[in-house]
Amino acid sequence: MALALSLDCYYGGLMKKVIVIGGGVAGLSALNRLVDLGISVTLIEAGNYPSHKICGEFFSPECLPILSAWNVEPPKQIKSISLVTQNHSLSFPLPTAARSQSHFEFDENLVKRAQIKGAQILTNTKVKEIRKNEIILDNEKALPYSDLIISAGRFFNTSPPHYIGLKTYFKDLNMENDLEMYPLHGGYAGLSPVGKGYFNFTCLLPLHIDHQDKLFKAAPHLQHRLQHGQMAWKEWMTCRIPAFGMKKTPIQPNTYFIGDAAGTIPPASGLGLSIAITSGYMCANYVAKNDSLGFRDAWYHKYKNIFAYGHFLHWLLTKPLAIQSAIRLGKLFPKLPSGLFSKNRII
Repeated sequence: MALALSLDCYYGGLMKKVIVIGGGVAGLSALNRLVDLGISVTLIEAGNYPSHKICGEFFSPECLPILSAWNVEPPKQIKSISLVTQNHSLSFPLPTAARSQSHFEFDENLVKRAQIKGAQILTNTKVKEIRKNEIILDNEKALPYSDLIISAGRFFNTSPPHYIGLKTYFKDLNMENDLEMYPLHGGYAGLSPVGKGYFNFTCLLPLHIDHQDKLFKAAPHLQHRLQHGQMAWKEWMTCRIPAFGMKKTPIQPNTYFIGDAAGTIPPASGLGLSIAITSGYMCANYVAKNDSLGFRDAWYHKYKNIFAYGHFLHWLLTKPLAIQSAIRLGKLFPKLPSGLFSKNRII
């Protein structure tokens, strides 16, 4: 086994040198799997660690075996989901508990694990140009590579913004192990505990609702839910978000696209972080086999139905009449919501 692993780390008679562009969860997952395989890898991240990101910070159950094996499993359990509208609500238990943790802590855990195992991470570093077998950094330094993994969505996010993302943390809310989803006209919000007394409140909103005051005016039941809590941050995080979907990535030898560079699923699915983790892990396995085309096909077939499911949930949560009908149906057939959650997971 040791000999086979050693041979896998060579490319064209030379030792593999893998570069990962983009240090989000997908890039960090690929990084950790590559170092476990004994492959030389450098990750390039334009920002720094630790940092907060606009994300619901929900870890769907299917990614947890990987995180448990890496000893970085998020500690906070999410055992149920509640859908809450102005006049109706529906709660259902999750067949298997999900997890939650702040990006601030989780990303740093992945970084530390990879560094301990010998990975090189360059932060506050941008890629100026991608060439055949080398990349040029913003300081003009050239880095050679045998394989390139691109997980930074900025290389392909050319579409105009479709949504506004808002995020903050609250404390002192009466809430335990539940994820609360608030469908809105054209968007939705999520509220969940992330541990240490803090609660993630993240919204995906139409472009015209570009401020929290407009959000609460459009959804007074949300304001009522949060009125007894205290905002833990001085300011809200905001960003503009392009359209969701799989991206048509170029076909290039020994080049792999993951994370936002490959596609972005609507957050309504709750699968964004799980796709990032499982696809990064899978990508590293294909890098070890020198099979970039095989990975491209495997990625598409593994996630195509999941993206369709995510788009359906996104449509459902942004249409008040549709979600009210769904809540009534869920109350008539109590096992239906949990069954749909289990069926539409990553295989």
